[in-house]
Amino acid sequence: MAQATAAKARVVVDGNTGVVRVQVSAETLYNLEATQQLTRAVLGRLGCAACCSGRQIVFQQEESEFSI
Repeated sequence: MAQATAAKARVVVDGNTGVVRVQVSAETLYNLEATQQLTRAVLGRLGCAACCSGRQIVFQQEESEFSI
């Protein structure tokens, strides 16, 4: 499930601030195991799966961003 969850996430790193934005479904955000697996996958992509020191990671729910 970790690979499937990580594959569904959209990860964007702001080149100016270094903020890492992770956009995922509500299904993932409200599932502790899936969120932990996703966090490990994102940290692995950032270079260290065991540490997020010095990184600002913002998790955003995909469905919450809309305009009318």
